[in-house]
Amino acid sequence: MISLTGMILKMRYCVVEEIGSGGEGHLYLARDMELGNYWAVKELPISKKREAKLLRLLEHPFVPRMVDYIETEEACYLVMEFIRGKSLGQLQRVGHVFTAEEILSYSDTVLQVLEYLHNQKPPIYYGDLKPDNLMLSETGRLYLVDFGSAVLGFGNEPRICMGTEGFAAPEQYQGKVSERSDLFALGKTIRSLAGQNWGRILWKIPGLWLFVHRCVQPQEEKRLQSAAQAKKMLLNIGKRRGRTRKNMAVVLGTAAVLLAGGMFFAVRERKPSFKEALTEVTTLYYDTLAEKNTDENAQVGKSWENLCQRAETELQKIQKEYKEDREQRRILLLLAANAELQKEWERAAVYYEQLLLYAPEYAEGYGKYGLFLLRRGQRSSSRKLLALYKTSGADGTDCQSVKIWETQLEIG
Repeated sequence: MISLTGMILKMRYCVVEEIGSGGEGHLYLARDMELGNYWAVKELPISKKREAKLLRLLEHPFVPRMVDYIETEEACYLVMEFIRGKSLGQLQRVGHVFTAEEILSYSDTVLQVLEYLHNQKPPIYYGDLKPDNLMLSETGRLYLVDFGSAVLGFGNEPRICMGTEGFAAPEQYQGKVSERSDLFALGKTIRSLAGQNWGRILWKIPGLWLFVHRCVQPQEEKRLQSAAQAKKMLLNIGKRRGRTRKNMAVVLGTAAVLLAGGMFFAVRERKPSFKEALTEVTTLYYDTLAEKNTDENAQVGKSWENLCQRAETELQKIQKEYKEDREQRRILLLLAANAELQKEWERAAVYYEQLLLYAPEYAEGYGKYGLFLLRRGQRSSSRKLLALYKTSGADGTDCQSVKIWETQLEIG
């Protein structure tokens, strides 16, 4: 397509300059000769006519308003609200460091738009979510812009869906796209915005790791399944991040017994069963624990430290291989126990938070975390967790850790 600069569309919109390009079209700034104000004009090939006409019907506070539509034999033009500001991608490139609060806020805004798009009849899949397509206005409002890659969700037939490498979901390369494809791109976008600040952001919002992890799974069925589900999870993360997570203490015996069944160091050609993976190093663990309890010299202490560090690495490897819910829950408990053994209280709390975000109705997770808080003297936080547990729908009738937790709170 030739440049539109200097042309007048519909005897009304004078194209001033090209201000961007991407997907399958170009973006221009145009002056309205009737009203005197400026609009953005998006040029798309005529093959995108169906999508372009549908976008004219969209009304959402975080999507630029479309005010006119023009069509020729070769192209169609969307006349839209012009957003003055910079994209998040532009801000990244000039060195802006996004805070945890900004990332949470922007993610919530994006999910509101995605939920709205996916609920259309037929659904609209955005297809190219990335920092460059998120425009922050001069007033601080975030907009999702550039719908040139959007497609309509008619059945499951293959279709061309433009995307950007590093953000597009794997299935898009096979001509498939769904709401889960947009969630994949959201996870990649969050990770991109965090940049080198990712570790610091996770300490402030530990649950964000699991949120991103569940968005960017290569297999669609293992991701969060809808924008509504993702929005609910993000809301829970926002609620939890305010909970006090002061460094907390450990009863070595309790955590040690838990960890004893969970370390796995052996490497096999045949993938072991999950039970085998969790019992393979029991003997090694108890031997090391016995040695530590009878000889507290520096060398043994160093061996114990190395053992715990190796355990965390191996458990994280297991976490990538065993994906069933019960397996993931067990691994997160073991990771939390291992962190307690190293007196890494903050990291232990992160694992407990991830567990409850992953399995919000898992009674044992609440019980173990509640006892953890009590061991660290955080009785107030433990009571708040108990109140949350009672509204979670988790059934702890036969859960021993929940019974002990409630009893200790009553005694106190």
